[in-house]
Amino acid sequence: MKFMNQIYKLIPIFLLLLFPWLSSMGQNSDNGKRIITNSEKVITIYPIPAKTVAYVRISPALQSDIEKIEIVNLIGKKVAEQTVIDKNISEYIFNNLNEYPKGIYIIITRDKYGKIVQSAKMIIDN
Repeated sequence: MKFMNQIYKLIPIFLLLLFPWLSSMGQNSDNGKRIITNSEKVITIYPIPAKTVAYVRISPALQSDIEKIEIVNLIGKKVAEQTVIDKNISEYIFNNLNEYPKGIYIIITRDKYGKIVQSAKMIIDN
């Protein structure tokens, strides 16, 4: 059972790898920002690519739903995590990204049950 739960967590990442056009759906690029939309629930990550710091901005519609924000590499390993304590905060900062290898990462927001609410691609180029 535990093994199956791990597999289900990796499915969204594998879908992005197998079907790259999925990651471009609903995206706009504006001055180095990548915006992923799901109705009014929006995650904005900047700068793209990130060197040492990345900012994750959460839309008001998404703020009340999320409990955690994670950075996950493409093989599904969580490399960083922030727990949402104050639902009124709309911007989160991930520092020391130069400690991670260059590459593509996924920003995942989860609700209180651990379900993925929204995800977006992030590039680290230090």
